Amino acid sequence: MDHRKLRDCVLLIGYNPEGHCVYSSQMRLADYWDGEHVWDADNGVQNLRLERLHGYLFELSGELVQEFESIFDIATGVYKSGWQKHSDGTHHVDAP
Repeated sequence: MDHRKLRDCVLLIGYNPEGHCVYSSQMRLADYWDGEHVWDADNGVQNLRLERLHGYLFELSGELVQEFESIFDIATGVYKSGWQKHSDGTHHVDAP
């Protein structure tokens, strides 16, 4: 069986406070970096009740170069905290 790799893309999955998926998307890396996202606006977070967003960024080679999680305050729609793990082993945590 041929195993397919994800290449030049971002996978995004967003959850509400109950743990249900309320957002999912797959897009090219360029579209992710240059695009507008539902969490860029407070009302986008509030309308979806998007509390947690998990993302995976894959290079053209298929290497996972970053994994991240962002936590939002659904009452205000504002980013609260998060973390990023990079392929070089670095790990960054944003304090709340």
